[in-house]
Amino acid sequence: MASLLRRTRILRLSSRAAPSPLRSLPLQLRPSLARSLHPTRASGDASPARIDSASSDKENRNPASTLARAEHAVVSAFDLFSIGVGPSSSHTVGPMRAGRVFVHDLREMGILDQVRTLKVGLYGSLSATGKGHMTPQAVMMGLEGSDPETIEPSTIGSRYASILTEKRLQLGGTNTIKYDMDRDMLWRNEPLPTHPNGMRFTVFDEKGDMLATNEYFSVGGGFIVNERTQVDENLYYRAVNKDAASQARREQSHGVESATPSLPSPPSSSSSPDDAPSAPPGDSLPQPPYLFSNAQGLLNMTRQQNLTIAQLVWQNERSYMSSEQISEELLKIWSVMDGSIRDGVSSTEELLPGRLGVRRRAAGLYRRLFKGFYPSITPVSTNPALSSGSSPSSSTPALPSGQQGGALSMADGFSASPPPEAFVNGGLKKTRGRAPLVIGDFEHELSPIPWKTNVFPGIDFLSCYAIAVNEVNASGGRVVTAPTNGAAGVIPAVLKYFVEFISDDVDRDVKTFLLTSAAIGMLFKRGATISAAEGGCMAEVGVASAMAAGAFTAVMGGTPAQILQAAEIGIEHHLGLTCDPPDGLVMVPCIERNSLGAVKAVTAAQLALAGDGTHSVSLDEAIEAMRVTARDMHNHYKETSLSGLATSMRIPVSSPAC
Repeated sequence: MASLLRRTRILRLSSRAAPSPLRSLPLQLRPSLARSLHPTRASGDASPARIDSASSDKENRNPASTLARAEHAVVSAFDLFSIGVGPSSSHTVGPMRAGRVFVHDLREMGILDQVRTLKVGLYGSLSATGKGHMTPQAVMMGLEGSDPETIEPSTIGSRYASILTEKRLQLGGTNTIKYDMDRDMLWRNEPLPTHPNGMRFTVFDEKGDMLATNEYFSVGGGFIVNERTQVDENLYYRAVNKDAASQARREQSHGVESATPSLPSPPSSSSSPDDAPSAPPGDSLPQPPYLFSNAQGLLNMTRQQNLTIAQLVWQNERSYMSSEQISEELLKIWSVMDGSIRDGVSSTEELLPGRLGVRRRAAGLYRRLFKGFYPSITPVSTNPALSSGSSPSSSTPALPSGQQGGALSMADGFSASPPPEAFVNGGLKKTRGRAPLVIGDFEHELSPIPWKTNVFPGIDFLSCYAIAVNEVNASGGRVVTAPTNGAAGVIPAVLKYFVEFISDDVDRDVKTFLLTSAAIGMLFKRGATISAAEGGCMAEVGVASAMAAGAFTAVMGGTPAQILQAAEIGIEHHLGLTCDPPDGLVMVPCIERNSLGAVKAVTAAQLALAGDGTHSVSLDEAIEAMRVTARDMHNHYKETSLSGLATSMRIPVSSPAC
């Protein structure tokens, strides 16, 4: 089975014979944006069939025996939340992984040492906005053997500059070949048939004969697929060493094509969730036990099994790893998220890279929050682990290279009481040398309004945290895809706010938050898209806001029905959101949009918590609306920078591009 995954096709052709167009094979992926997402009948009848509540309830009692391979939404939470580098999951993380996979397969097939020249083709959105998204740098780093999770971000610039000047590339870190970026990287705005984010790698021997070629598609969130694998996206994993992946994730024997065990019984009141289902010591479960295809099926399953959404996802993860590993990985994800916030608010850089001249704001916003503007806030956290500036858990793994250790807590910012000199009679004292922030004629019959102290600290903290992460992402730093890099600030901002101001059990709440948001992300990935090249920014910030809304509802004690209602509210008010970044940079409007996505998420959660989970539009219907909207949206607004803000904003051409 492992040999079938990402296999490189070997071709022996003359260098003068242009490679024939690769045949487009039908992909067993999530539903195409051009067809209905309603599950097909297990008998193989391709006609769409809506599933009402009763039939859905019946099917989800044993979903593993009724859902076809491509019809469930379950992937690992650690595929949705993966550690990488900015600025884009689809244009940076995915291409880096694709380059590394291609070289790995060349080595595995024994032809890496024969390679003398290489051609890389970027198609569709990767071509249109790849330069601003650092796609060439990512591809080169991947071809040299680097991985997004472990690469040191600060070395990318110098390594890429060396490739450009020396015109040499080390494939896999061992085989040095000639590589001229101007000659050997091909930019094609026309997309390949399968997906707007397409790449084609082709290698030649010393005689100029083609050795091998392969195509990869970066489908959002760092996921890459290859149409010749004939493996559906739900079953795809990103480990380069395919043989090292667990048996369950390689074989994925679930579906109508094979016999599967029935669902385990709900855990009894005397047992912990980890006791059901059980597995032999050191072994993984044969497959995820709780397969769901849509939100209604997920809701039914939580009721039947008496599990929360987070507990259900936890049990699915138990088929991949032990409980200890799940805890460790979740806290590692949160540690990197928190480290991104710290790096953003502590940055001393004034401008972000690129010719737009975008100013960094996170550090200034953070200092402003801790200078006595909000005297009613109690600055000392109620969480002992946080008030000392330590990590959420003593067992939290160390941060990856390049990040500062320790969680960012309120205790890092200011003392227990605001500076008394900042206030006079409850108002803001005018600072020496600072002009009053009042514009207008005081003699006018409608007098101007003096500056007032802000009274929305929650919104300001959410905005500060989200902007911090996305400024780190825009500068190519370490972030977590959540579920993409362009939307990497929403979920960390909402979780950070909850941890700092509300949580009474950080470990439990971090795990619940991340697992709940992952379940919601799976529904969007299966039912619509998490790729801006397919669905605009509603596929990134919109989905992230829905995930954060549901997760915030969960840690506030909401029911599964309220959680799904919050997610629906979150996405409903992002429908139609375009992706049209000027100069192809993940800065304008992306950074501010993450701030608004975080605020919307908390607002959606509050609205859902005020109700009973009953709402006019279901989450499944909202996801279907998103799919249809993405299908109908013009390609100019799908991460191509061909219209909207990308063309209306004046770019200062006198500034050198980064």
